[in-house]
Amino acid sequence: MQTDQLLIASNRGPVRFAYDENGDLESRRGFGGLVTALGGALQDEPGTWVSVALSDTDRRVAAEHPGTFEVDADGSRFRLSLVDPGYERFEAYYNRIANELLWFTVHGMWNAPYEPHRPWSSDWRDGYLPVNRQVAEAVLEAGGDRPEVHLHDYHLLTAGRTIRAHWPEAPILSYIHTPWARPRELAMLPDEVARDALEGLLQADVVVTSAPEWSSALRRCTHETLGARLSGETVEHEWGRTRVTDVVLGVDETALVSAADAPATREAGERLDASRDGRRLIVRVDRTDLSKNIARGLQAFELLLERHPEHRERVQHLAICNPSRQSVPAYRAYVEHCEQLAARIAERFGEQTIDLRVVDDYPAAIAALQRYDVLLANPVRDGTNLVAKEGPALNHADGVLVLSREAGAVTTLSGGAITVNPFDVEDQAAALHLALTMDAGERAERANRLRGAVTIGAPEEWLGEQRRLLREAVEARRG
Repeated sequence: MQTDQLLIASNRGPVRFAYDENGDLESRRGFGGLVTALGGALQDEPGTWVSVALSDTDRRVAAEHPGTFEVDADGSRFRLSLVDPGYERFEAYYNRIANELLWFTVHGMWNAPYEPHRPWSSDWRDGYLPVNRQVAEAVLEAGGDRPEVHLHDYHLLTAGRTIRAHWPEAPILSYIHTPWARPRELAMLPDEVARDALEGLLQADVVVTSAPEWSSALRRCTHETLGARLSGETVEHEWGRTRVTDVVLGVDETALVSAADAPATREAGERLDASRDGRRLIVRVDRTDLSKNIARGLQAFELLLERHPEHRERVQHLAICNPSRQSVPAYRAYVEHCEQLAARIAERFGEQTIDLRVVDDYPAAIAALQRYDVLLANPVRDGTNLVAKEGPALNHADGVLVLSREAGAVTTLSGGAITVNPFDVEDQAAALHLALTMDAGERAERANRLRGAVTIGAPEEWLGEQRRLLREAVEARRG
């Protein structure tokens, strides 16, 4: 399979835009593993990145640059296409369908006796589906003769349908970064939504998830919802065949080393060393997302101090939590709940025992990961949980990882981590105690195992494996 260019589509693009005080446009390279892996590929070959205008600034840029345009961002050059669906349609697509209906479903977070409870059909039909069509049309407009199309995440589950209808021979890969729902959980969606989402995904030649658990769940969903036939990783359906598999994403060591060496990180580390007062650190670094399970982590820490008074003067729990989706009422309420829990712990055991920071502070997060004695990553469910991989890569204290068995990262990290049930506070408290009392030899042995595992699936390797899978699938389809 030969392609003239790589076409990438995702909700969030690789460039952050802002206008300075003089009204001049500033462009900065975005953060995250997706930008690192795919952005590098676009520096090496022709290609376009299609994304959705997320802010007023993005919308202004989209209006000033219709179609595709090129921009320099921190030494990288990107060819971009920004899709502006308009505010109302964006709200339906992003905040109501993607961030609420789909996110809660794939993470298994609905309270079944009560939720989901409101009508979704208009948001789906008038918001999510039209935005997916807009993104697909932008991909088609930007395409050369034989593009390789990569669609990313749960925001764009149905975009493949439009692309396939207008470009039947297009090589299409969809990558799902989140977990995927088990069949009974997917059945909580309106039937129309579940069928549309699965039919859209199956327009791809290859669908990739981040862990075997999620690809297995997705295959089972296609069988139970659509009646698709399963043969190993192959899903046979009325439109043809789709391979549904998984490719592990590891850490970007180069980016982590650069972040760790930055002056802002060193300064944050000095402040952290001064404030911890010689205490051992139990660290968590997360978004304030309900799926991250911050509240149960705080409750587990409280239970640890209750049952093991010897830790009360010797340990501090530092939780650096980046505010996320604060436009969703449930997320705002969750942050308030976590802050109340932290205040209760401080009142019971002393202010020095708990440091909950609801703030976007990347240097402090990196500094904390370098220093933790215990890293707690206990998500209810997570596609990967990159913090569980970045922590061992950065840490220089032979820190112990306490990891949820529902995180995709457990696939590669279980040999070095203490795995826990994310719903069992007692189990997590016991794991924290075990980690704090573990002898130095075992700590070092576990840390070494983790350091060897976290680089599996480094960004370039991760993308390369996906492209290989897509090439094989397209060659098989074309005979």
